[in-house]
Amino acid sequence: MQVDEREGHGWWPYVVPYVAFLLLSEVGARLPEAASPFLLAIKPAIVLALVLWFRAGGAYPEWSSHPPVRMTAPRFVQDVLVGLALTAVWVAPYLLIPALRPEPGGEFDPAMAGAAWVPVILGLRLFGYALVTPLFEELFIRSFVMRVAEVWESDRDFRDVPIAQYSARSLLVTTIVFCLGHVPWEWWVCVPWIVLSSLWFYHRRSLSALMVVHATTNAALLGLAIFGEGWLTDTQGAPFSFWFFV
Repeated sequence: MQVDEREGHGWWPYVVPYVAFLLLSEVGARLPEAASPFLLAIKPAIVLALVLWFRAGGAYPEWSSHPPVRMTAPRFVQDVLVGLALTAVWVAPYLLIPALRPEPGGEFDPAMAGAAWVPVILGLRLFGYALVTPLFEELFIRSFVMRVAEVWESDRDFRDVPIAQYSARSLLVTTIVFCLGHVPWEWWVCVPWIVLSSLWFYHRRSLSALMVVHATTNAALLGLAIFGEGWLTDTQGAPFSFWFFV
């Protein structure tokens, strides 16, 4: 039996998966390193299960099979191209300004479970980073936070606000919340990424389109890490590694 999509305040389907991801990340940071390969599978699986459970109960009507602007093949290609362009936005500052990069030591290690398991580890990372993260993060940031920012000081229900409705306040709040969900050294690129992708959101008026954009950026970053080792050099002539991005 489906849950009435307008029952209560409607926050839980958006907040619970996002908070679950944060809590699982905190728990994982406190576990022995030997648990890391298992968390790569468990953490995104739990979050994805929560999203699908809420959707099966009638949540996320704005994320349906019939978005305001349909996902045709040409539009899908446009979304992918935007995601690739935003990958360049995310990478370029660290390539051009080495001082912006984090201290060495926190990079993702695809050999965490041994050389034989590298393909499996990379597949799990792709699953979590390029599939699950764009789903729950766009639902929370672009569908929930962006609309709540419009009604928080009134009696209006955020679900009455159309998605992709521009206001300076909602764009500012969305940008701040998105940045707070990332580590400080990423804020240099979080701001242009979220602002530019929001502009595309206002144009496309489709949550699915932004999920494609987000997934493309994340998948491209992982692809650069896997295949781009030594491909580029920075302004100091040193080989550039992309592993700290993922």
